[in-house]
Amino acid sequence: MGKRQDGMLDLNEKTAVERTSSKKKKTEKNDIDAFVMKPAQKRRWIFIVLIAVVLLACLAVFLVVKGNHTLRVTKVVVTHDQIPHEFDGFRILQLSDFNGKSFGSCNQKLIDLVLSQDFDVVVLTGDFLDAAKTEDSLAPVEKLLDALADSGKPIYYVLGENDVAEPENAPEGWNRCIIPDSSDLVAGRLESKGAFPVYPITEITRGESRIFLTGIKYYEKTFDAYGFDSDKDFSICVTHAPIDYDVDKRLASVNRNGFNEVDFDLSISGHTLGGQYRLPLLKTIYLEGHGLFPQEDFAYGLHENEGRYSFITAGLGVKSGFRLFNQPEVAIIELRHGN
Repeated sequence: MGKRQDGMLDLNEKTAVERTSSKKKKTEKNDIDAFVMKPAQKRRWIFIVLIAVVLLACLAVFLVVKGNHTLRVTKVVVTHDQIPHEFDGFRILQLSDFNGKSFGSCNQKLIDLVLSQDFDVVVLTGDFLDAAKTEDSLAPVEKLLDALADSGKPIYYVLGENDVAEPENAPEGWNRCIIPDSSDLVAGRLESKGAFPVYPITEITRGESRIFLTGIKYYEKTFDAYGFDSDKDFSICVTHAPIDYDVDKRLASVNRNGFNEVDFDLSISGHTLGGQYRLPLLKTIYLEGHGLFPQEDFAYGLHENEGRYSFITAGLGVKSGFRLFNQPEVAIIELRHGN
């Protein structure tokens, strides 16, 4: 039928228009429904996301636990023109911050790893006891020293703040160089196992040549008896906590009217645990006294400044908590003659 003269649609045309409109609405509704997640689909996706989060959390925990019990060997090379030719290739094995930590039964994993390395001398840089300073926590280092007894390699030690009672009104940095007393628990037990204290000065000879291990303080008569000359002899300042001041300024200040501190060519230390909590690329997250994301010079690794080297090892144990992206470490420092 055609259009009525008055402009109104007749009945059949009206019905056809309504059907077309209804189909259009259904199509629009179907299009909307295609993008609306139904309750069952929502629950499924939430469940998948939760499973993924739980799996990632479990993986992270596994990696952290595994990382805290897996040892690594870190090797660094220090090249200096005061290192004698006869000490070219000389290797120092450094262990620090046991904090009572044992790797495997009777510390056998650490013992096996240490004995498999090529080294000339062992230097232990403190914090053998756990944070509670329990006597039994000394057992892991004693087991290691027993195993090293037949190696014929000399062993030297310094103490950390966990190994002694903190003195009253202790000055800042007191835990860098703690003078051991063989009557104390830790010093006495270490020396009974064949370890020797570094301080005040230790001479190591090879052929006709020598190098020195020292602390910070200069003991004039003792040093003079060795004929020690900081301008000629290669010296390694062994401390528990790192030396984090400007060495040149410090020496210029304290040595103005006489020698009070030793100038050194290399310092080796522990204490920081390598930052303990680290992130890939960003490295150390926090370091006491240096805040968030400090310079690595204060936290970990080998660094050089004005001809002096500093090496800070990540150590083995923890004072509390756990390590993050920071495996326990056996460090080997190789000396090379040259510029």
